[in-house]
This record gives sequence, C-alpha cells and structure tokens, in this order.
Amino acid sequence: MATSRSDLRDPAAALAGIARRHQLRPGMVIIGLVEHPSTIQHLLDTTVLYDAAQAPEQARHCGVLIQRAAERLFGPRLILGQPRHTFLTVVVRRGPLVVTSEDQRWFDGWREAEHRLPVLDGTLVLLTDQGWMCAGNKRVGFLPALVA
Repeated sequence: MATSRSDLRDPAAALAGIARRHQLRPGMVIIGLVEHPSTIQHLLDTTVLYDAAQAPEQARHCGVLIQRAAERLFGPRLILGQPRHTFLTVVVRRGPLVVTSEDQRWFDGWREAEHRLPVLDGTLVLLTDQGWMCAGNKRVGFLPALVA
C-alpha cells in the first residue's frame, strides 16, 4: 500500500496520545496537529472540536467548526519550505468500523473549511468499541478502542 507524506506512520500511537489528553466518549470529535506524520509523528496539540450525540446536519457546518479549530491549533507558526504538519481528526462513536453518513460529514467538512494553512491533507480516523480505522486508506487496528 502506497503512503503519502500526510499519512500517519503509526495511527495507533497517535490515537493513544490523544486518549492520554482527553477522556474519550461517544460523540466527541477531536483534532490533533501532527508534525512530520510519516516519520517521527510528533503530536503537538489537540482540541475537542465537537461533543454531541449527532454531527451537525450539514458538512458546511462541520467546515466552519473545523476552520476555527484548525486556525486555533496551527496558530502563528512560521513554515519555510514544504508543509510538515497534518491534521488528525478523530471521530469517536460506538458501532462498526464503517464510514457512516455522519462520519462522512466531517470528511466533507474539511473540503468546506477554507483555512488556507500550510498543512498537508489530514487523516480522518474512526475510533469505536471495535477498534480504529483510517477512513482514507482503510488501515485498521484493534487497539486503542473505545472503552465500554
């Protein structure tokens, strides 16, 4: 499987890092800023983007939330040369490891967000009681998982 510079080297480690920073529960959507995702994969910062039972009804509403969070996370960083950061979006819910229409709204929300930051395309990861799955490249794992 080919990987890109924005693919996480170790999605499970990134998820474990987020789990150490946040008490994960269904309905949460968390964004992390990762430096050098395909090599050293340093999780710089995270923020809770959303915490409710259902996602906003439209991708453009997700996009507004994403844009604000992306600008807050990236802040006034000066980047010379090629981008070396990516955003990691974690959708926490119960159920199977398949992309639902609500999950898809967050994915589409990134297209709606016009943050114009020098950041590589991000990764959307589903975290459920069954494990995790990267929505873009279908990488999966059993741990970490949402605790009952």
